[in-house]
Amino acid sequence: MLSNVLMSQVGQMMPMDLMGGSQDSTLLWVIIGLLTIIILYLWYNGRGQVLAELIPAEPGQHVIEMDKIEVAMKLLSPNERMVVEALIGNDGEMLQKDLHYDLDLSRVQAHRIVQALTQRDIVTVEDHYNTKKVRLTEWLMN
Repeated sequence: MLSNVLMSQVGQMMPMDLMGGSQDSTLLWVIIGLLTIIILYLWYNGRGQVLAELIPAEPGQHVIEMDKIEVAMKLLSPNERMVVEALIGNDGEMLQKDLHYDLDLSRVQAHRIVQALTQRDIVTVEDHYNTKKVRLTEWLMN
């Protein structure tokens, strides 16, 4: 009697495989197998998407599918975004005084925005008579 009680208590503490619970272990292995297949599937598909982003254009060069301007626009402040949109609408170049008039910015605001965009290598600036000609950089336009 005492040995039966001890065996039942020991059986409760031992893993199911040793006590004959093969259905539970089979179910566990099926779940582990399915999770492994799902993880491998997701990993393989994710790897394919990363590789698909780069498309060979010419030997040694790659073109990134995501638009460079979209990425740059996400990183800009609202006023900087407004200036870049105006430049895009005017084939990538405008006079700084036209930015001031068209976008209803003060001359100081226009200057500071253009200066910030120049530091970020979004635009280039060159003297044009008594004002500046602002152009989107080549890497952004290509």
